[in-house]
Amino acid sequence: MSTSASATAFDTRTRILNLAEELLLARGFNAFSYQHIAKELQVKPAAIHYHYPSKEELGTAIIRRQLMRLRKWRGLPRVTELTPPQQLEALLDVYRQRAAAAHGPQVCFFGALAADFLTLPAPMQQELRTFSEELTQWLAGVLAAGRADGSLQFSGHPFSKAAQVLTTLAGSLQVARVHGQQQFQYILKQLHTELLPAAA
Repeated sequence: MSTSASATAFDTRTRILNLAEELLLARGFNAFSYQHIAKELQVKPAAIHYHYPSKEELGTAIIRRQLMRLRKWRGLPRVTELTPPQQLEALLDVYRQRAAAAHGPQVCFFGALAADFLTLPAPMQQELRTFSEELTQWLAGVLAAGRADGSLQFSGHPFSKAAQVLTTLAGSLQVARVHGQQQFQYILKQLHTELLPAAA
């Protein structure tokens, strides 16, 4: 395959993956098909099957890409060099971006797939569990470090608190879809109240 042909194939594969992710966040995994992707990209469904022979493979690729993004993001100096409260704020910023999406609030990646979890193929379920566990472990580490240096406060085990915070954030985007930005901001403000020590 020539260099130009390889580049074209890579571009098509990426465009398919990008659009599939957008459709997943907007509709849910079970609510879009290869026909939707083909129509939007103006290609034949066979072109989608060439790159992703099954929807299971496409879905697994979406989750793996998100997992790679998570691993890259949490390892960036602009994240690792932050204090625990600043790292927490960096995470909240990701959800703020979802809530402020141009075409209305988007649900979070995990929330979009969790709604369909019982109907997802086993490989996708496992990849989603890995994504969730790694994100929760990272946040638990941030919370533990913050409690140790006095910059964050909470009761209970850091992993349990991290799971609660992430569940709250996922739900906050659903609330934003129904009630708008103000309710979303109320939820984030409550998280700040619970996790940040009151100023002396």
